[in-house]
Amino acid sequence: SSGINAEWPLRPGDDLGQSLREGLGTLGSMSVKGFDRAKQFSQEKMGNAVKTEFDLEYIQLSGRVEATQTNINKSANAARNFLQPNAAARLEDMFNEKVTAAETSTNANLRDIAGKIPIRRGNALETRSTYSEILGTHMKSGGTEIGDNTQVGGSLVEVGDTFIRMGKMEKEYLKDVYDNFFKPFSNHLQVEWTNINTEKRRLDLARLDLDAAKSKVRGARTPEAMQQNEQKVRESQAAFDRQYEQTKILLTDADRKSAEFTNHLEELVRSQINFHENAKKLLEETYAKMKK
Repeated sequence: SSGINAEWPLRPGDDLGQSLREGLGTLGSMSVKGFDRAKQFSQEKMGNAVKTEFDLEYIQLSGRVEATQTNINKSANAARNFLQPNAAARLEDMFNEKVTAAETSTNANLRDIAGKIPIRRGNALETRSTYSEILGTHMKSGGTEIGDNTQVGGSLVEVGDTFIRMGKMEKEYLKDVYDNFFKPFSNHLQVEWTNINTEKRRLDLARLDLDAAKSKVRGARTPEAMQQNEQKVRESQAAFDRQYEQTKILLTDADRKSAEFTNHLEELVRSQINFHENAKKLLEETYAKMKK
């Protein structure tokens, strides 16, 4: 057995309805098992059925992995906004990244669609002008027009050059953050999480099957029906235990690997330090020249 007890309310956040819909198929092709699941689910919703309880360790483990998945995804989305605050440019990058990825997809239809889209360059972090470059270009152009032999014109050219150089440094920094933080951070465990969600839905269905079988035992009216239903309980219990252990193994592995996210965060901090140190040095050099 898997450390289970009876008579407990559904855990908050359990989407048994989704699991049930995936386990039933269409109404016209509903099997006896599908009918039993639907009946058990409906009775649970009305509070008229006994439900199997997962042990506390599993509940805490599942909750921790789910919270990790949710908050990593939120952080990844926030990181994309941080890398590109401009919403239009951000959407352009996301679209082009999807198209670029589709070109190497195993799905022939996706490859065909991607091949018909003319712009396929991934994101434009390395080619799109940064705000620092735009500011520097305007300053340098204005200083040149005024005359770099004048005090204000020369200062504009000097500061403009500095911001253009800083913008190029910023491009390198953004590319570094994207490659060494955002991509691995947002992609980490995505396959594992997909598998976990699939196995958790299967566990939900196995739990419904087990409780539906137990319910039939309690409602048996003849010794023959009792014997048949008890055999079904044993089979359902074995199937539930196998699925329980499989799901728990995946959750435990994902929980262990979650510590690796720290490595990606360290890369973000490293990139920040390098960029700001270099930018500070460049600005200090420009400031010193202007004070002479």
